[in-house]
Amino acid sequence: MLPPYVGSEGRVTDQEGIDVTTPQFLLVEDGFLMKSSSLTQQGARRAYAQGIIHVVQPGDSRERIAGRYGIRVETIDWANDLAEDTPLRPGQELLVLPVDGVLHTVSRGQTLSRIADLYSIPGKDIAGQNNLEGDFILAGQELIIPGGRPIVGSPKQIAVGKISPFGTPPPPAKQPPPSGKPITAPVASAQPSYGVLQMPCNGCFFTQYYHPGHYAVDLQNKGGGPIFAAEDGVVIRADTGWDGGYGNVIEVDHGNGLVTLYAHNKELYVKESQTIKRGQVISWMGNTGRVYGDTGIHVHFEVRVNGEKKNPLLYLK
Repeated sequence: MLPPYVGSEGRVTDQEGIDVTTPQFLLVEDGFLMKSSSLTQQGARRAYAQGIIHVVQPGDSRERIAGRYGIRVETIDWANDLAEDTPLRPGQELLVLPVDGVLHTVSRGQTLSRIADLYSIPGKDIAGQNNLEGDFILAGQELIIPGGRPIVGSPKQIAVGKISPFGTPPPPAKQPPPSGKPITAPVASAQPSYGVLQMPCNGCFFTQYYHPGHYAVDLQNKGGGPIFAAEDGVVIRADTGWDGGYGNVIEVDHGNGLVTLYAHNKELYVKESQTIKRGQVISWMGNTGRVYGDTGIHVHFEVRVNGEKKNPLLYLK
């Protein structure tokens, strides 16, 4: 988009003579142009969010835009799915949130309290920022999460403690250490899963939920089946043996402090430091480690955020 032009009568137009003094546009300073419409005019999905659309001008940078609106550069990147090194283009439209935070699109079945737990942000803060009437929200609606951060991000290899929920394991290990050459994974496709994280197995049912003393969920397919990665990430643990009761276990770092763990596997198809994709087959459901007989074939699935075990149901759908 070319810089606006101020005529002799004070009428502001663009280079093609189109009037930009309508409510849709606002001349701020030195040829800087932005759309002044709030998100209420951008569609029903954003009906309760308040923000503006900034039209990038020649010479604009993330830092300049962030400074003008009093928000962090990261907030602009997160709202617009921009990588740090993505160049801005004149005429490009950027969503600018009124506060630092992230956008969240409400999934079917989500409640305000579950979204608040997901981001560890008080529900009253989310409701106030988005002008909600009570706790009423709609599937597909976009909410500003003030002070929130993306749940997943660029994976970074970090040290994660091997903490067992089962106490001190008895020696020796049931299986020898991994050879570093994982077994070839079978061909399998994950059924569509639209939660923050992919369901780790197809057609599985819950046999145990998250509760004090069991900070995970157990999911089972009779006879076993493929286990899928919950999100893009880097494998930071792929061990066989007793492993404190986990048995053959995999941990994946998804970035932003989010780590998932998959325990009791029969076989592992990935190795440490390997980069994997959401829905990729990483193991086969089994009953290694501390389980009980044939009926113990299941996956023990944990979600950790900055080392704290979270209820996986907040992330699965």
